[in-house]
Amino acid sequence: MKNAIVMSLLTVVLFFGCTKDPIAPAELSSNPLLSQLDKDIDALVQKHRNALNTVGMTVGFWKDGESAIYGYGETKKGNQQVPDAHTFFEIGSITKTFTATAMVQWLNEKGLSLESPIQPFLPNSIPTLSKDGVMVNFKQMLNHSSGLAYFPSNLNLLLNDDAKELARYSEAKLFDYLEKGKLNATPGTTYEYSNTALGLAGTILARENKMTYGDYLRLKMCEPLGLFETKAQLSAEEKIRMADGHRGGKKVDLWESLGALDGAGILRSTTSDLLKYGAVCLNPPNTPLGRAMSTAQVSTLKNAKNLIESVEVCLGWHQLKTADKTGTLLFHDGGTGGFNCSLILDKEKKLVLAVCYNSYNGGSKAEAEARTALNHDLLLLLR
Repeated sequence: MKNAIVMSLLTVVLFFGCTKDPIAPAELSSNPLLSQLDKDIDALVQKHRNALNTVGMTVGFWKDGESAIYGYGETKKGNQQVPDAHTFFEIGSITKTFTATAMVQWLNEKGLSLESPIQPFLPNSIPTLSKDGVMVNFKQMLNHSSGLAYFPSNLNLLLNDDAKELARYSEAKLFDYLEKGKLNATPGTTYEYSNTALGLAGTILARENKMTYGDYLRLKMCEPLGLFETKAQLSAEEKIRMADGHRGGKKVDLWESLGALDGAGILRSTTSDLLKYGAVCLNPPNTPLGRAMSTAQVSTLKNAKNLIESVEVCLGWHQLKTADKTGTLLFHDGGTGGFNCSLILDKEKKLVLAVCYNSYNGGSKAEAEARTALNHDLLLLLR
C-alpha cells in the first residue's frame, strides 16, 4: 500500500513518517556461496546491508526456467530463523497487479469494455463520479488516472494505528467518502497513484460476485495459476510461516484486513510464489485468464500530468525502459506497516526479480536509496 514508484531505475518515492536508527539483517544467511553467482549476489547484499534497515529479507530470481532464492536475517527478531522460499510476507501494493488482472477478466466475462463507466456498479446514492463532463471508467480506475485520491479522506492512518484503522474501513465508509468527495482531476488526464481506486475495484469485484475479495481472487486467479501461497487469509499452518513485520526495528501488527480497500494491498505471498507469478506474467497461457494478464501489461497511460517521462502505466503495473534502453521492465513495489517487497519483470531477458523485506521503517531517504540501489545492482548482474 505504501507504494514505491520507480523513476530512473526504481527510484523510490515513500510516503510515511521518519525512520529510527538503521538496523542490519542479522549475520544469518541461507546463501550457500558455492557458485560465482551465489557469491556475487551475496556481495551485493553485503554492499548495501547496513542501509537496508531490515530484520530479514529474501532475494529471489527466475530466469530461463531456473530459479534461486536466498534468505538473510531472521523471520522474527531474535529467533535465528532465516526467511526462505516459503516464508510469507505482506506484499502490499503488488496486490494491485492481481486486482487489475482479475477485473479485466471479469469485464471480459461480462462483455464490458475497459472504457465502460464504473458508475452502474456503485450504489445509487453515489453521485456520478465525473469531472469536466468525463465519467470515471474502468481503465482509469486501474491505471491511476481516475482522479480518486491516494487514500480516502475519511481514512486517517497518520493519527491512528494502521492495522486497526484499515480493518475498520468498511464499504459504508468508502461509499460515504465517494458520496461526499470530489475527483482531484479530470479522469484520464493526470497520474495520481490511488489506493482508493484499486480498493474500489476490489470492492466492486466482491459485491458483484457476492463473495469476499480474497475468495474471488483465490478462485479466479491464484488457484488457476497454481499460486497456492498467495492469499488474503492464511491457515493456521501458514501463519507459522508468516514473518513478523517491523518498523524502526520494532514488531508491528499484521494487516489482517484492509476492509473495503483489500484490492489495494491485502495479499500475503512467498518469494517462491512471486517468482512463479512473474514467470507466468512473462508467458501468459492462452486462456481467458492469460489473455487478461496480457491486457493488464499493455501501456495505457504515458506523458500524463505528474507522470515521470520514462514511466508508463499499464493496468495495475508500471513499466519503463532499462537505463541502456535495451529492455522493458514491468514492476510494482508493495509496502505495508511492517513489510516491503519489490517484483520486477524484464520482458526481453525473461527475468523475474523478487526482493522481500520484513521491515518497513517509515521511508527514510537512505533506506529507500539502498533498497533501490540493490534492485538496480541485482538487475545488472542477472541480465
